[in-house]
Amino acid sequence: MQENKAKANRWRRLKDRSRAEYQLLVRDVKNYEEIASYHLTPLNLYFLLSTLLLVVAALVFLLITFTPLREYIPGYGNVVERQELEELESMVGELSDLVEAQDLYINNLKRTVLGEAITADSIDQSDAVGIPEEVTALPPSEAEIQLRRELEQERNGQLRPTATAPPPLPVTDVVSLAQVYLVAPVNGEVSASFNLTSEHTGVDILAPQNTAIKATRAGIVFMSEFTNAHGNVIGIQHDNNLISFYKHNSQLLKQVGDRVKAGEAIAIIGNTGTQSTGPHLHFELWHEGRAVDPGEYISF
Repeated sequence: MQENKAKANRWRRLKDRSRAEYQLLVRDVKNYEEIASYHLTPLNLYFLLSTLLLVVAALVFLLITFTPLREYIPGYGNVVERQELEELESMVGELSDLVEAQDLYINNLKRTVLGEAITADSIDQSDAVGIPEEVTALPPSEAEIQLRRELEQERNGQLRPTATAPPPLPVTDVVSLAQVYLVAPVNGEVSASFNLTSEHTGVDILAPQNTAIKATRAGIVFMSEFTNAHGNVIGIQHDNNLISFYKHNSQLLKQVGDRVKAGEAIAIIGNTGTQSTGPHLHFELWHEGRAVDPGEYISF
């Protein structure tokens, strides 16, 4: 009972103290003149200090969140760096896959351009398809039995060979020009396009002096000479009934009969011949005996 009374007395004294009023006076030290006075209570001081703490905490939070100061906080900067490292690692992985795919495409393209066959040594053995050791032979057909019988009779002189031979099979390895890979002989601005009306059977490509001219496709040089109108001219015979001409060169690097690869330097750009007005390459493509527009098949 006495303890409850003591607690009630303490609570009453605390309430009285919280409601007590105090006056804060500001006086001048020299003449003790009152400058300002403030009426304070413990409860007002508590609310004032709490408000100041909340404002300071909000300002600190904003500074950490929206300014570079967060990088100097122990632990927080490591999280940001870890996220950036993970993003960079993901980008590096994607770039590595892209480079590997690009290397594979370039290697396959080189083999196609150079005409290199893919042998068993260049194929991964792990990807090879296994062949069963025991293979069951199929029985011969009636046509095969008849053919063997006729060959045996012809060998023994019992059957005369027929005078007429079967017609040859049609050629199926002809490739259209749109499917043929062609290398740009030189990169530059096209100053004159292909135009049969004005008897301009090629394209004129502007390029700096001493630029190397490349073969548009593998082939054999059948022309390498100087002409009055076109200057130094070189001509190459390619497969698929394709011929290419390179005119107005300052120097020819190949002779008649030389075999060249696609992209190999064959001449130096120049300004030779009476029909040339400046350093450029006049490039022509002839397919199956007629001139075609190189701009439709090559990007200069």
